[in-house]
Amino acid sequence: MSICFTPASNATAAEAGIWTRPDFRGKRLAPTVVAAWSQREHRNKTVLFYSTTADNHASQSVARALGLTPLGWIWTAR
Repeated sequence: MSICFTPASNATAAEAGIWTRPDFRGKRLAPTVVAAWSQREHRNKTVLFYSTTADNHASQSVARALGLTPLGWIWTAR
């Protein structure tokens, strides 16, 4: 089981979030689910994002499988 959701959006953009149940990981479900989310969201949004972190290798693998291009980094001041 894999779920793609929208943790953030506005009138023109949406961000994809993905969660896959541990016993279903490694079965290539996440790229398929994110692609389906993208097709649905693209009907109403012109900009779609898939965010990940530098240490989340599984999420980076999903981005590579989808052929996504890295856009940038988010920096946090503390």
